[in-house]
Amino acid sequence: MPAMSFHQVILIPILSGLKNARFFITKGYEHAKAHNIDPNDFLTARLHPDMRDFIFQIQRLTDAAKFIPSRVNPAVEDLALPDEEKTFPELLARIEKTIKYFEDLDAGCLDGCEDAEVVLKFSEGTLEAKFTALQYVLQFAQPNFWFHVTTAYDILRHKGVDVGKLDFLNGAKLIEVTRVVPAE
Repeated sequence: MPAMSFHQVILIPILSGLKNARFFITKGYEHAKAHNIDPNDFLTARLHPDMRDFIFQIQRLTDAAKFIPSRVNPAVEDLALPDEEKTFPELLARIEKTIKYFEDLDAGCLDGCEDAEVVLKFSEGTLEAKFTALQYVLQFAQPNFWFHVTTAYDILRHKGVDVGKLDFLNGAKLIEVTRVVPAE
């Protein structure tokens, strides 16, 4: 098996997560419409009073994804995504823009950047974290992305949407799954 490039290490899981999120978010929107539920009940839902709402989770999962290429390689143009979404269609459009951004990245534009320095500033610049690009991707960016994908999924589950583990892992049908009939 050939070695994976850094570009693939970044691209494959993020694109998969974005496409599966698009699937289960669409399922949540369709559930609200089919059950005469105000979609705002989902959009403003949160799992705990001190957590952010569904809209925030979608904005952050797309931000977590879109920041990776330009932080790993500053020569890569960042995707502008202002936080203006207030509806399911707007959130889905944001995800579509992020998917397109990743699909349009030049193949290999991230390869060879594994050791580049990535510096993040937090708390209005009072905290700073330094990583190699590889550390940033594996220890911060991807876990941060998956945190927000999972939280969005969990909010929909909490609100009664019939989404399951396969929707989370393979809602976009990127992996072929077949039913196996046991031999008699």
